Amino acid sequence: MLIEAETQDPTDEWPLTPEEALALYRGAIGNDEASGMLLAVSGGPDSMALLGLTAAARAYLPPIAVATVDHGLRPEGRREAEFVQEFCREIGVPHKILPWSDRPEGPVSQEAARKGRYALLMTHARAIAASHLVTAHTLDDQAETVLMRMASGSGLAGLGAMRPNIRRGMLGHLRPFLEVPKSRLVATCARNGWLFSKDPSNEDHRFARTRFRALIPILAGEGLTPERLGNLAARARRTEDALEHVARRSVEEAVIRRAPDGGALRLRAEPLFAEPFDIALRMLRRAMNEIAQEEHAEIQIPLVKLERLLKNLRIAIRDQRPMRQTLAWAVIAHGGGFVEVRTAPPRRLQRVQKLAAGQR
Repeated sequence: MLIEAETQDPTDEWPLTPEEALALYRGAIGNDEASGMLLAVSGGPDSMALLGLTAAARAYLPPIAVATVDHGLRPEGRREAEFVQEFCREIGVPHKILPWSDRPEGPVSQEAARKGRYALLMTHARAIAASHLVTAHTLDDQAETVLMRMASGSGLAGLGAMRPNIRRGMLGHLRPFLEVPKSRLVATCARNGWLFSKDPSNEDHRFARTRFRALIPILAGEGLTPERLGNLAARARRTEDALEHVARRSVEEAVIRRAPDGGALRLRAEPLFAEPFDIALRMLRRAMNEIAQEEHAEIQIPLVKLERLLKNLRIAIRDQRPMRQTLAWAVIAHGGGFVEVRTAPPRRLQRVQKLAAGQR
């Protein structure tokens, strides 16, 4: 259903201007070489504001194109995609509707839809030689994500939530509005007369994100506002980046030998015992990622299991006794004053991959 944004009360947030949007884009792009951008536009207020503002500032940005994913899950989905297509035609921006033709049978989770959506968008971005995918995630989305990560027991990296610029394979993924409240984008649509659609699933309390969204006003009343949750995420990312920087350097200094085929890494054991726990934790994870192969991309390293493994490893190093344990795609073995991280045997790896596939 297409609706018109309500006129904003004077006390509401100010609309975003193209000049502000351009500054946010430049901050998100940073030093990246951007040769083209694919905007993911669903037709909601956030993405319509993204589209309109980007189009207004396009003279100062890399070439832009737009794609809308039709998940085929709601009858209105196709009409909403065609609405975006018509708007793009009016403002002279290339647009493509991407049907999700290989979706799974039966009920589809939000996570499955998200994965299907990104797969389609990334494929199309590569097809049109875009260097970056752009989405309209807002401060409200970030706050919800932080709460969900807290509830799931995430570590510091998880609390960092979404980043304004990440890599997805060969593509960059930009979220220029990550510090902008949703209310400003709704106000932007109202100011410019941009219609938008409303997805009823955003109010469906069967979905976890919707339930967490309902908590935001209650928490804000106690002082835990989206802005403070966003600040928490930004500080967590800065701290995580600093710890990763130290861990990267510590791994390089601890390396004794790398296998020619990249399937094993031997480290001095002492740093994994002497370094602070969180540095050693990241050293171990970095060593595992260094031997990872393409087929390991979908396998997660559970934080709780990694922490438990490191605790056992540090005890073994302290007591100078051998230890061997498998986690995800890697075998971690201690003995003789060194720690070896190597790819797990095929049978073990197949079991892990089946488990990961079942969790998806």
